[in-house]
Amino acid sequence: MTGVGTADAEVLRHVLRHALRLGRRESEAEALRAIHELCGNGASWRQVLARIPLDRLSFQLEAGVERTAAIAALTSWCRGFKTGREGGHQRRESEVFGYLSVLLITLITMEPSDGDAAREDHDCPNLCHALVRDASVRRALVELYSPARTAERHVVGEWATVRRARFEFHRHGTTSFLLRGKPEQVTARHTEFALKCVLFPYADIPVIAAKTRSYEAEHNSLDANGRLVGHMVRVWASTDNWILMDFAEGRTLAEEIDALKREAALPAAGRFRRRRPSPAGNVRLDLIRRVGLPLLAALAELHRCGKRHEDLSPTNIIVHRRVPDRDGREYDLTFVDFGRNYLYSGALAGSHAAQSVYVAPEVRANSEDVPKADLYSLGRILIALGDVGENRDDTIPDRFYGQAPLIARVVEDLIDVRPDRRLLVFPVPIDDTDVYHYLRQVLEQELDVTQAALVNDPELRPLAIPYDRHTVVETVRTLFPVSREPKRRRRIYRMRKQQGVLGDARRSMHARWLLFFSVVSSLSYFVSATVCVLWFLRDLGIDVLGPPVQLLLRPWDVPPDVIPLVDDLRAPDYRLGKEHVWENLPARIIGLSFALASVRYYQNILGGLTTLVAGSSALPGSLLRVATEVAIRLMAPWASWLILWVNLVDVDHWPLGTAIGYTGVVFSNLLCAAFASRYLALAREARLSTVPPEHQKIIGLDAFRQWGPTVTLYSTTVWIFAYLIINKTLKDTYVYALSVALVNIGLFYVLKTGINALDVRTGLNRCFLAAERLRYEAEATYRPKPLSARKEPVLVNPD
Repeated sequence: MTGVGTADAEVLRHVLRHALRLGRRESEAEALRAIHELCGNGASWRQVLARIPLDRLSFQLEAGVERTAAIAALTSWCRGFKTGREGGHQRRESEVFGYLSVLLITLITMEPSDGDAAREDHDCPNLCHALVRDASVRRALVELYSPARTAERHVVGEWATVRRARFEFHRHGTTSFLLRGKPEQVTARHTEFALKCVLFPYADIPVIAAKTRSYEAEHNSLDANGRLVGHMVRVWASTDNWILMDFAEGRTLAEEIDALKREAALPAAGRFRRRRPSPAGNVRLDLIRRVGLPLLAALAELHRCGKRHEDLSPTNIIVHRRVPDRDGREYDLTFVDFGRNYLYSGALAGSHAAQSVYVAPEVRANSEDVPKADLYSLGRILIALGDVGENRDDTIPDRFYGQAPLIARVVEDLIDVRPDRRLLVFPVPIDDTDVYHYLRQVLEQELDVTQAALVNDPELRPLAIPYDRHTVVETVRTLFPVSREPKRRRRIYRMRKQQGVLGDARRSMHARWLLFFSVVSSLSYFVSATVCVLWFLRDLGIDVLGPPVQLLLRPWDVPPDVIPLVDDLRAPDYRLGKEHVWENLPARIIGLSFALASVRYYQNILGGLTTLVAGSSALPGSLLRVATEVAIRLMAPWASWLILWVNLVDVDHWPLGTAIGYTGVVFSNLLCAAFASRYLALAREARLSTVPPEHQKIIGLDAFRQWGPTVTLYSTTVWIFAYLIINKTLKDTYVYALSVALVNIGLFYVLKTGINALDVRTGLNRCFLAAERLRYEAEATYRPKPLSARKEPVLVNPD
């Protein structure tokens, strides 16, 4: 630090030491006199304010007092200054009060910039707003921020407007605070203004001062029609430490998001119930649609005019709610504070704030050109709109993968730490003027599909959010076997067909393929369960065909208790009837329990997964991909043929059918877990930032991996028992059959594929989407080996 800087730091120490004495009535006048002697004019106060240390520890070391203690002391004194003395105050004391108030506002504004600490709650309307309403504080602000004598003429002229205006405090920023005012004479050009006052410690940094000074020239630009670019405010003038611009009516997006969360206490869709706001709540698709789509539309207009923000965050977006138009848009958005915030970059290492989560990694690294920084910030804003918390490792919260994997897929394509990996899945050149228009279309279509899967009513669809067991009634409803998955798949297919993207696997996510096997799974369940129930009724002697059917079969001389063709499949020693009911009961119990567990396993866990997302010759592991896909799809009808074989053909083979059924589940589990683990490892090896690092567990994946060994051990036991029962060594067949049924229902149906389904689906979706990203990255750099030219035979003259 230079000698001047050291002197200013000593002055700051003495000013704060005297400020701590202001709370004592007997020493107040003496302390004010001492402070005035240290800083007798605006220039000296400006130097002292510029030397305020940026972080808490440095502040305590150089100023000799903790920053929070200084804020508390100044707050207490400033609030009581006007009413603290009956005889009034001298002009000199009022001047010191004005400058100390500016010091207090500066320290309060700096408070959230230290680490992850949030700004301590203070009564801003009754403190900062009240202080700036005082004439002494306004005079101090005008004196401190007055432009230099060498400033351009129009800058001095615009400042004269501020000097004569009556302004008030508006809000705190990260490196500045905002004042709001209205000129004495309002004109078409000079209406209500906002004055962004950069804090002097930051304005003293050359790179920030230069960026602030050039803000007017860089910001004010015209579109192709010669008009000001939309969604931007007009800047009147700018200097090293302030920016004067039009005031944007509305509130910040951060404030609007909080308000929307409070408003939506009761979602509109029919089966939704009142829920408490929680970090582990549901993905707010309604907020992503309501705010995210207008945000993308505004960014598209900005991008078409050649503008980039580079510091996009909820506090830098002003939203104004209005009556919805014909397209349902109800927000006017205005972007403020363009240009990178050097508080988060290498230019000012060590200072961070809560808003730093929205800053792209390349901006933090102080890269020269950051064309894709706004994509990253956009993705983080979409996560904030989802209202399920934030991950500290730059990944997407787990709830997105469990409840809205299609939205997670879009967000993943925006927030990769490496800019060259953004827009991998939805490739559009960043210099394309319609990139944000295309992304808006993609996000809207993915929202349409995700919400259509939840709600069939088009009017309620925009308000739909995922829902997972937040009431007792819904928890009980999930135990019923009739899954909503086929309905969801059918709605997804219809929506993809309506969007015209069924032929594009990248956009449709194989909707037709997944719908087909979802229907196969449902039909398999209904056929298998129906056979088990009807054949049990036939064992009881109940006529399942009924008189109408028997009447139709009478011309073929079919006996009343026979079903043509079907009963012809029975083994010779397989009998139906009351005398055989106990003999056939194990096959009925086992068959029904397998039907329930298998449909739940496929629909709740595997129905939305396909390794086709990673199908490419550019990506290794094609054999594993094919084997896993075959194993997953076989699970759709897997149990049905075993159930039908045991119940229609040979009831004595139910132990063998049970063993074969579990063996198929073992292979499916092992292959699916192997695929997920393989591509998760490849993603981590490739340093794909959208997957958690190695030291972090992926929710649901470890539990699914444990199913393989567990089911393998159980399957081995089942094979042993099957051998013993078939060879008549084991006689307690009813106990064994009941045990298998209880395992199928209690362990697999209720617990593993029911209660734990969301977590397992979360882990698998994250791995499968990582495999997809690896595929498209590999294809972008893949160069097939050239085919070797066929050698032409050389003719040899025999002579």
